[in-house]
Amino acid sequence: MDHYYMKLRKRYPHSMEGDEIEITMGELTELFHCTGRNVNLVLRRMEESGWIRWFPGRGRGHRSRLVFLAQSEAVVLESAQAFVERGDIQQAFAYLDEHSYLPSIKDQFVYWLDMHFGFSPEMKNEQKTDTLRLPFSKPIETLDPAFITYVVECHMVQQIFEVLVKYNEKTDMIEGNLAHYWTSSNKETEWTFYLRKGVYFHHGKEMTSSDVKFTLERIKNEEQGSPFHWLFTDVGRIEILDKYALRIVLNKANPLFLHHLSLDRASIVPADAVQEMGSRFRRMPVGTGPFKVVRNDDSMLVLEAFPRYFDRRAHLDRIEIWFTPELERKASHLSAPSYQMHYQCHIDGEVPNDWQAIETIGRDCSFVTFNMDLPGPQQNVYFRKAFLHGLDRKQLNVSGMGEVSLAKWFHELSREHSDTDDQYDPMTARQCLARSGYKGETLLLTYSSNFRNIAESIREQLSELGIRMELRQMDSTKNVEHRMRQIHQSHFCLCRNVVEQDLELSVIELFLAASCHVRAHLGTEMQQQTDWLIRRLYQEGSSVIRGTYLNRLRSLVTEQVYVLFLFQHTQRTVFHPSLKNVSLNAIGWVQFRELWFEPTTGQTANAAGAE
Repeated sequence: MDHYYMKLRKRYPHSMEGDEIEITMGELTELFHCTGRNVNLVLRRMEESGWIRWFPGRGRGHRSRLVFLAQSEAVVLESAQAFVERGDIQQAFAYLDEHSYLPSIKDQFVYWLDMHFGFSPEMKNEQKTDTLRLPFSKPIETLDPAFITYVVECHMVQQIFEVLVKYNEKTDMIEGNLAHYWTSSNKETEWTFYLRKGVYFHHGKEMTSSDVKFTLERIKNEEQGSPFHWLFTDVGRIEILDKYALRIVLNKANPLFLHHLSLDRASIVPADAVQEMGSRFRRMPVGTGPFKVVRNDDSMLVLEAFPRYFDRRAHLDRIEIWFTPELERKASHLSAPSYQMHYQCHIDGEVPNDWQAIETIGRDCSFVTFNMDLPGPQQNVYFRKAFLHGLDRKQLNVSGMGEVSLAKWFHELSREHSDTDDQYDPMTARQCLARSGYKGETLLLTYSSNFRNIAESIREQLSELGIRMELRQMDSTKNVEHRMRQIHQSHFCLCRNVVEQDLELSVIELFLAASCHVRAHLGTEMQQQTDWLIRRLYQEGSSVIRGTYLNRLRSLVTEQVYVLFLFQHTQRTVFHPSLKNVSLNAIGWVQFRELWFEPTTGQTANAAGAE
C-alpha cells in the first residue's frame, strides 16, 4: 500500500500534510496502473491506515478531492519496520535505498532498529523465552568447521559443535570432552579414544565412533578442500573398535596431536547429515554443541538452546544475530546502546558510566604481508626494508580501532608503550629503496574491511618515499576461493589475526593453513624454510625446545621482513550490570552458553504482560 501512497506524494511533491488536491479516477487509474475497482480498494485501505482523507467526486466530470495526512518519512519508516518484523532485514535496507531521497530516513530507521537489540524476555503460552539479539555487519556464510576462516565463524562453530578433547589454557593441559578417556601406546603413535555415551547431534542421531572417523578423514582428504588438512596428515588409519571406541594410528609420533584434536576446526560432524546436505551444511550445520542453528540467511543467524546437550544446558533460549551493516556505519550517530552488550567498543563516551567492561590484550594483531609469489619489487629484501623503515606507525590513522600498541609478533603477552616507532628511519628507507631497483611502478595493497583508514595512511606515507600504491578492499562477502584469488593477485595484504587459546598451535597454523594470508604470501622458497622449521618443531616432545624453533621462525620472518607487524589491538566488550557470567574467550567473543540476565522490575513486568 505504501507503494501507491509514495507515488501520490511524488506526483504532488509540493503538497504538505493537510493540503487538499483535486484528482480524477482516470488520473489515479493511470498513476497506479490498475483498474478502477482496485483504485477504490487502495484508497479505502490508505484511508483506513490514516494516510489520507478521500472525498470522491459525485457524478460524471466532477473531480475528487484528496487530503494527505501522513508524512512520507513516517510511511516509509513504517513499511521498513514491517520488513524487520517479518525477519527480512536486508529487504528493509533495500527498501530504504529506494527512498534515499528522503532526508535522514535511514538515521531514523537505524535508531529504531537499535532499540531491538539486547536481552528480550518473552512470554507465550505461559512459557518464558530468553532471547539475546546482537547486530553484526554481514551474513555468516560458513559454519562448517572444516572450512571456517573468520573469527566470527570460529566463535559460532564453538557454540554449535564440540571437539573430542579440549585445551585448558590456564593449566596448559588437555581435558576430556566428547571423549571422556584416552590412552596412547607404541611411542605415542597409537591413540585409543573412548566416547561419551548418549551424546546427540541436533538432528536426533547419537554420536558414535563412525562420526569421529568420518570427521577426521574428511579434513585429511585434500580432495575435500579443507585448508586444515595439515592437521591430520600424520594419521595413517582410523580403526572403529566399537560404537563408542576407536583407535587412531599415526605414521609418526606427534607431540601436538591432542592439541590438533582440540581445535574448533576438528569439531565432530555427523556423517549422515554432511553427506545428505552437501553444500547446504555450510549454512545450516548440525552439531552436538549447546546451541543448534534454526535459521541462517542474509538477514539473520538464529541459534536455539539444544535441550539434549550432554553438558549443562545454556541459560539463554535463543540467540539472534541480525546482519545490519547500516547500523555499524551509523553507530557513531546513536546515543548509548539500549541493549545490554556491545562488542569491540572503542569510544569512551559510548556507554553509561555504570556499565562494566572486559577486555583481552595482545591476541589481536594487524600486519602487512609481502607476496613472494607475485613478480614485483616486494621480492627484494631492500624494498621490504624500505617499506618497514619508511612507515611511521605512530602516525597511521587508527581512528575507530580503539586502543593499540606497536606489534612485534602475532601475539604479545605484555603491552609495551612507546611514544615513538623505533623502526621508523626515513634515511635508511631511502637508501634501501635506492638499492632495491624499484622503478616507480604502482603496486596493489589489498586490505581487510575496517582497515581503510590505516591503508590510506600507509599509501600517503609511502608516497612521500616515492612508492606508488593502489588500494583495494577485500570482498569479504565472497567465498574463500574468491578471497584467496584476491590475496594472490596483490603485492601486499593488510589484515588482522586473532590467536586462540593455544598460542603455539595458533602461530603454526598461520604458516601451514592454506586459507591464511601469511602462508599464501610466503612463496615456495620461504614455505620450504618455514615448513622445515615446523617439521623439526614437531619432532620435539619438550615444549621448551619447540619454543626455540618458534623463536627461529620469528627471527626468520622479522629479519627478512616477510611480515610487517603494525598493531596489537585491545578487544573490549562492555555490558550492562544485569548481564551475568560474562567472560571473553581467546578470540574476544563472549561465551554465550554461560550468559544469563538478572531481570529488572521493568523487564519482569514487560515479560509478564507480553502476549
